Amino acid sequence: MRLAMKKIFQYSGLIATFILIVLSISCNKLSNDNNDIYTYTPPPPKPISDSTPLSGSISGTMLAGKTYQVTADIYVNAGDSLVIQPGVKVVFLNQSGLIVKGNLYSLGTKENPIWLTGNVVTKTDAPTIGFSAAKDSAFSGVWKGVFGDVTCEYMILKWTHVQYCGAPAGVNGSSAYLVAGLSATDNSYALYFSNGKGNFVFEDSWIYGTVDDAIRIAGSGGKFAILRSTFERCGKNGGDILNIKAGGVGDMAYNFFIGGATNSLKAANSGIAPGIPNCEARVYNNTIVNSGYRQTKTGRGGSINYENGARGQVFNNLMINCKYGLRLNSNVPDTAYMYNNNYGYNYYWADSLSVANQIFPYVTGAVTKPVATDLPNPFSYLPANYKYVPDVAYDGSKIVQTGNPLFVNYPVPVTGGYRLQDITAIGNFKFSLQPNSPCIGKGFTGFTPMKEIPVDVKYGVTEYTPPGSDIGCYQFNGRGNQHY
Repeated sequence: MRLAMKKIFQYSGLIATFILIVLSISCNKLSNDNNDIYTYTPPPPKPISDSTPLSGSISGTMLAGKTYQVTADIYVNAGDSLVIQPGVKVVFLNQSGLIVKGNLYSLGTKENPIWLTGNVVTKTDAPTIGFSAAKDSAFSGVWKGVFGDVTCEYMILKWTHVQYCGAPAGVNGSSAYLVAGLSATDNSYALYFSNGKGNFVFEDSWIYGTVDDAIRIAGSGGKFAILRSTFERCGKNGGDILNIKAGGVGDMAYNFFIGGATNSLKAANSGIAPGIPNCEARVYNNTIVNSGYRQTKTGRGGSINYENGARGQVFNNLMINCKYGLRLNSNVPDTAYMYNNNYGYNYYWADSLSVANQIFPYVTGAVTKPVATDLPNPFSYLPANYKYVPDVAYDGSKIVQTGNPLFVNYPVPVTGGYRLQDITAIGNFKFSLQPNSPCIGKGFTGFTPMKEIPVDVKYGVTEYTPPGSDIGCYQFNGRGNQHY
């Protein structure tokens, strides 16, 4: 009996040893195959080939570093997704565009951004005396843009360049115009989103050269986060850069704007209807330069604009030589919301008297109430009996060329014989702050972003940069906008 038991234990030990050896070999093989099972990245689902031009329905993954050509509109159907990996370049030919009924994830990185562009266009960023949008290739509108339909749940763009958008929305028989509520001959928006329950993220990205709006959130709106991005030469003879309509709720922060046709940031409750939320936009730590000078219609705004019942908060924005300052419109039924300490700590620079005289817009319908926290303090130059309902004319001569923000490399006042509207792109300029800038330490941090969209490396916001203690999009500590 004892001998039998001893043999059983011996056999059991041999079996256990054999199992351990097999497991060790298997684990080593798995580790060798995948390096680390916990960091192993599976191959991309449904890789999209770059060997032939694209058109029609599309889904799957555009592979890192490849260049794709699009010869007619491409569609992401409802329930499908298009993932674009870092370093991809998508060239849209024949005035084509991208219509998204499913989901779009354009996931570039700082080291390897993505490009959504048209065919070759000559780019000239240097200031041009007598600048004319009609003669500049930035406004050529060689492809449509990206249209998010009401079934698009996620439109996520990170470290992505979008440029030269604005082709007619119905060109070549396209149905894109129906998605955005346009006529077939209307110029397209660069990015359009319209799902009230959806998520729109545009972070650390760029839009360069549009015929009309750069980003429009309309239809039933949607949750949005537009963060740390750069916008140049948007709007040929009109159009806003960021245009949020009824149902749009979210944050616009740490963005840089230069040379916009009209408003850089606009919130308007247009399209409000039962079941659609009130438009609410939290606008903070943005820098806006030379905006509002190409709009052919009068009184349309030139920097930040709230109208038609839109609400939100507006803090820590740096506005340089814009046609108008913050504009609150008189048909806002809840103006009291904005007046209730929901804006201030905004910094203005004016090269000339004509700019200084419009920091508080003297246009039909404007009712922007002065607040003492703005810089320069409005009560240092407005008359004692100044009336803001409606705004009236005033003499801003006391603050002309007062309070130089001290950019690292951009002259204020403008030199070289250029008009403000002649400088519409960053080029070789550098808009970060010198150590002795009066904008440093003047920001207000006693509020929080709305954070409507969860933080997620793929499906949401990478980071909500909190309100900064420095005015504008570039923080002296290196936070904020990363496009130096």
